[in-house]
Amino acid sequence: DEKGKGLSSQLVSAAFARRGYRIETVVVPYARALHYTAKGKTEACWNVTRQANTERDYLLHQQPLFQAASSFYFHKLAKGYRSVAEIPDGTVVGVILGYEYGDLFEQHKRRFQLVEVSTHPQLIALLQHDKVQLAIFFDDVLAYYLAQPALRDIRLQKGQLNHISDIYVAFSRVSPRSQQLADALDAGLTELQRNGDYQRSEEHTSE
Repeated sequence: DEKGKGLSSQLVSAAFARRGYRIETVVVPYARALHYTAKGKTEACWNVTRQANTERDYLLHQQPLFQAASSFYFHKLAKGYRSVAEIPDGTVVGVILGYEYGDLFEQHKRRFQLVEVSTHPQLIALLQHDKVQLAIFFDDVLAYYLAQPALRDIRLQKGQLNHISDIYVAFSRVSPRSQQLADALDAGLTELQRNGDYQRSEEHTSE
């Protein structure tokens, strides 16, 4: 949510606590979080997809936090694009600034007129008012926002699946203890899964 709370924060905090670490959260737009981490202003940021460019720019731990599906969304009539490769050149596509939508999207995004915004309510409004022809949302994140009172009456049309992403914490490559922290996170996640706390956290968040 807008305060940085959610499944990722619960899992990461709990996993690090198992290894004796306490995290401090700085809430900023996603693109700025990536920038801060790349420059070493923060040691890590969460909800980063493992793909070629993130593996190049950040140190990712081994065990994903979870998987997240993203899909194509439309205002009035959903089109049947089965992948970004089928989206015509010049299509006006709305996305969240800095978000990763899979390697195939990275290969094709230059063909589109990308409209990049910082928040989900902005992107929802663009799609609702036909300022973009389609938008890509992570399904669970969009469902959270559309359940809020101010957005509850909005109806968007879901198209085909874009990508299923493995979600990670990205650690700064300029921080000297990033590998140590990545190893600690993996160990903590393994312990959470072993004692059942991981499954309970997912169930509580989905309620």
